[in-house]
Amino acid sequence: MAALPIVLTLGLLLVPAPSWVAPGAGLVSAVVIGLVWFATPVAEVVSAFGESFWTLVEVLAIIAGGILLARVMDRTGAQEKLARWLSDGGGPTVVSALLMVHGVVPFMETVTGFGVSVIIGLPLLLSLGFTSLRAASLSLVALMVGPWGSMGPGTLLGSQIAGVSLQDLGVASGVLNVIAFWGSGAVAAVIAGRGLPASDGRPRPADYGAWIGMGLASGAVLSVLVLAANLAFGTAVAGAVATLVMSAAWAGVISRGRMGPVPARALVPYLVLLGGTIIGQLFEGLLPAGGFGAVLGSPALWSITGALVGVVVLSMDQDHRRRLPRECGRMWLQVAVPTGLYLVLGAAVSGGGLAEALAAALTGLGEAYLFLVPLLGGLGGYITASGTGANAMFGGTQDAAAHALGMDPLWMMASQNVAAGLACLASPARIELAYRMAGPLQRKDTPGPALTRGALVARTLPFVLVCLALWGIGNMLWMPAAG
Repeated sequence: MAALPIVLTLGLLLVPAPSWVAPGAGLVSAVVIGLVWFATPVAEVVSAFGESFWTLVEVLAIIAGGILLARVMDRTGAQEKLARWLSDGGGPTVVSALLMVHGVVPFMETVTGFGVSVIIGLPLLLSLGFTSLRAASLSLVALMVGPWGSMGPGTLLGSQIAGVSLQDLGVASGVLNVIAFWGSGAVAAVIAGRGLPASDGRPRPADYGAWIGMGLASGAVLSVLVLAANLAFGTAVAGAVATLVMSAAWAGVISRGRMGPVPARALVPYLVLLGGTIIGQLFEGLLPAGGFGAVLGSPALWSITGALVGVVVLSMDQDHRRRLPRECGRMWLQVAVPTGLYLVLGAAVSGGGLAEALAAALTGLGEAYLFLVPLLGGLGGYITASGTGANAMFGGTQDAAAHALGMDPLWMMASQNVAAGLACLASPARIELAYRMAGPLQRKDTPGPALTRGALVARTLPFVLVCLALWGIGNMLWMPAAG
């Protein structure tokens, strides 16, 4: 019964229906089962919804700001200018894909979080010349930096639950996430490479070997940078520092160290977003919790501010200004409603006692449960599309299981943390977001497979499941005992 809302939601994703139907049905069933089957007091369910309310508001606001900024950059032509600058005037290549997947897009995710990097990065990938399906797939694979997304609030929550330091959990997460970094490079390189013209119309085995080698090398460098940044600068900014260095390195490779003049005006809206978010979050740490500090540190404020600055600085014409609110409003409804429902579904599963019952049953497996640790964490990330939400849902259970099994809580929580962060990229909410952003640009004459939700799932979910399985096997073989 605890698993029924999750199974129902996943099953309805396969049925042709509006995007809100699956999470809506899952939410209703989770509430009913929590109240009736598990006899959870109404006050506890209401409290769970109340605790997630402001997170929901912030996520919806961040989506609105991201969509507004993306439309401004697209309508003014700034997106295309930045794409030409980053790619040195070249078209879609494996190198430009790795620039975006290990550099630009995850950098935006580490600063903003909540998938807003898909809203901003996907148009950049389209401007580089990738087809809608490849651009959407690459933007999702780039979210493998989940444990450091939005300056790592999910990792911070996990450290508090496990009673370990944030830096220790950041380093442990960096060690485990090496698998995701390497895998994302290989997957991204193959996705991009298969779209390139080959001499005989079909890639050769040697081509695949070269692409995968480039992707693995990029992932290895990113892994070292993330671990070093965790040790040198702390976990909160480690992902941003590492991916910024990767962006500069790949851009230098593409231009052979001779990058052209910087399109300064086109960068202004992004600089407002990134600089404002970083400075705002620094001030947020100095101010009382909540209130003005939370607004000041939210990417929602700075994405909207960046978009409004862009309207002026980039000289958007009157016709586009007039159409902008309607375009953004329509897209926001299509994206925000299902995303919000998935977030509330996570609160219902957690607050209704379903998550606790499901995890308690699994811990009865004894040490075999170690294999399921990342699968359970990944399930939380898949449902909520949030590492923070997943750690809130299953973090306590994982910590309790660590103590019951005599395992090190640090590494148990690290396994939970990386799995939750990675599974977000294949979650229905993120798939829907990428589909809605890239869908309007799909044409009948677009080369290659058509963009569908199923095609995005086929390019992301196997990667996530392989990583979860490898982490599970690693847990069974090498999980250290409690000190």
